[in-house]
Formats: sequence, C-alpha cells, structure tokens
Amino acid sequence: MNIRFFVRKKYPGYFSIEQLFSAVCATIKAQLPAGSSCNIEEMPYFFGPVNFFRNILYVRKRQQAINHITGDIHYAILGCSRKNCNVLTIHDCVLLEKYGKYDPRYWLFKTLWYSLPMRRADLVTVISEKTKTDLLNKIGYDEKKIKVVSNFVSDKFVYVPKVFNREKPELLFIGSTANKNLDRILQAVAGVNCHLQIVGKISEQQQLFIESNKIAATISFELSLEELVEKYKAADMVLFPSLYEGFGMLIIEANAAGRPVITSNMSPMKEIAGKAACLVDPYDVGSIRQGIEKLIQDDDYRTSIVEHGLTNARLYRVNKVAGMYLDLYKEALQNKKQGLYP
Repeated sequence: MNIRFFVRKKYPGYFSIEQLFSAVCATIKAQLPAGSSCNIEEMPYFFGPVNFFRNILYVRKRQQAINHITGDIHYAILGCSRKNCNVLTIHDCVLLEKYGKYDPRYWLFKTLWYSLPMRRADLVTVISEKTKTDLLNKIGYDEKKIKVVSNFVSDKFVYVPKVFNREKPELLFIGSTANKNLDRILQAVAGVNCHLQIVGKISEQQQLFIESNKIAATISFELSLEELVEKYKAADMVLFPSLYEGFGMLIIEANAAGRPVITSNMSPMKEIAGKAACLVDPYDVGSIRQGIEKLIQDDDYRTSIVEHGLTNARLYRVNKVAGMYLDLYKEALQNKKQGLYP
C-alpha cells in the first residue's frame, strides 16, 4: 500500500492542516507492512491563476496508488488519475459562506473547489457532521461516499495547572477571519478588567476600538505551534464564539490544555464541546459578556468546564483518527478493484 498526502504550501501562522496530517502520516507509516510507503508532499506554489495549474501538474507527476488531498487545495485532486484511489478531505464550506450567489467568486469556488474535485474523488472525508450536511445541501453528492473523520488534538497540548487570576484574567483569542467574531468579543470585554491576548492580524478599526475603549490587549501573529501552546498555558480562559466552523479545533486544544473555553451554541461547536465549554449566542454581545463573567466569578462552574474538557480531549487522539483513515484506504482500494468507483 503506497499512500501520498498532498498539503498546501506552508504559510506563516497557518499550520493546522499540515500539522494534523504530518502526525496522521507518521502514525500510519508505523502500522504499514514492509514494502509499503506513506509520505507527504507540500504544494510548491501558493494559489494564483497560473499556480492553480502548476499545482495540479505537480500532483499529476507525484501521485501514488492512494492519493489524499488533505484540505484547502481541493482543486489539486484534478491532477490525480482515475486509475488510482483518490481521497479528498473537506474541512468546511466557508468559501461558499463568504460570497453571495450573485458574486462570480461564489460560482468559481463552488466549481473549482467543491463540485469538480468531489466528482474526481473516490471518497470524500469531512471533519464533522456539520460539514457533511453543508456539502449535501450546497453541492449535492452521493452521501455514501462522504465519511466523517474528526480532527484530533496535537500531543503538544498538555494540561499544565494554573491558578485562575480572578482580578485580571488573561483571555486568549485566536483568529483573524471575520467568522471568528473578534468585533463582538471586543465589545463584550470593553469595561471588563482583563487582558486580551489576540493571536492574529487585526484591522485598523479594531485597533481604534481597543484604544478608544482602553482595552488591555496584546496582538501577535505568525506564531509557531510551540509559541501557540505557550499562549494556552498563559491563558485563564479561551474565547471562541465563532460564527462558522467546520469543526472547532480550538475547543479541543483548550480542553487538552486544561483551560475553560467559551464557544458558540451552534453546530458543530456545541456537539464538539458537549459539557466541556460555556456555550453562548455568538451574535449577542451580552451573551458573550455573561459567559466571560460567569467563568470569572463561578469557581465551581469553571472547574467543571475544565474537568469535562480534559475528558473530552481524550476522545480526539491521533491513533484513533489515523486508524480510521487507514481502514478507509483499505476499503476504498477494495472498492476500486471491484469496479465500484467510476
């Protein structure tokens, strides 16, 4: 069995997909029999009109018996021969949420990032039931060929006890895209005696809001995974009231680090978190503020969130996820041999 993972070109500050599948690849490789292989290929080019085709050709020249396009670069699967077994992972449909149907970019992304790549794939994996539902509603596809394989938390995120600072807690926020909901978070923490640690680039308007409301904040970006882990260790709580996610990895990272987390009372966040997070209405500034204040003031509630979080994090480990992928590859190869895929 020869497996090749294709990942997007590394970009400073964006490393979640690459880290995930590097760990999956290493775990699978250790389980393969002699004579088999499992390797990762990083795309040589960032996205652009010319690089779009260059990346497709790159995949075509380096494909193996099993090719797994790991997310974001969905279009790269167009370089894979139908003779091989081709797997595509889709993390979310955020590109289709970003643009309206009257915007030409909506149809560009729908066609080149979703419809055509999904047709070329023998199997599509998604990271949550939410993403599966979105794909069925927005794209249409054979439901039997969509498999849910969740993400997992890096083993670098470990529990380090910390005395909660009730006087001036450290609030950690990670992200820079609109769906992460920083504007409402800034409104929610205005007037709260806290320090806001923002990981991600912010806009001029957000910077002006921070200054005019005298919010104690530190902004950093393009961090390594190790630096990000240190941010979790220093935090008293993690803020993640996102408006849209395919999974919600920050919930599990906060759980594994033993930090209470606030997240959205929306799918898939509420299913991923269960009892391991304080759920709020992400569209309601008052609800976000109430969640923050409850975690600050209610010691028993905060402790319960942390305890449930440590238990929850154990469900999302690399051995389990790698085993699921390996079983899917074996099944897909068998189906390919039997002519069950076109």
